[in-house]
Amino acid sequence: MDSADFLVEIAKARVLLERAADYVALRGRGHELVGGATLTCASDVPWQMQVKCSRCSGIFWFDNLAWRTGGTDRWKLSPDSRDHATAGCAAAGIMAGQILEATKRRSLLQPVRG
Repeated sequence: MDSADFLVEIAKARVLLERAADYVALRGRGHELVGGATLTCASDVPWQMQVKCSRCSGIFWFDNLAWRTGGTDRWKLSPDSRDHATAGCAAAGIMAGQILEATKRRSLLQPVRG
């Protein structure tokens, strides 16, 4: 694989990362995620990707759970990044308590389906 092909694979992986539940949850907590590093390990697909919050400067690592099989469709927030991720973006003024309160209000307003 030449460097152009590798960059295309990175771009594809980033699109899939941006659709991952953990990534979406970070954005929902107020983090404005931008660029970052990409790591590979004897593979043509990324093993880990890093993003940074442009507001609070938090750094978040995502693990590619499918890299051993050559996939890029199973991204999960790395355990090392979870503590900072659950707190919300302090610079955006969104805290975990506010998120939980909003979730409770939404779920209380929704009808129960039987």
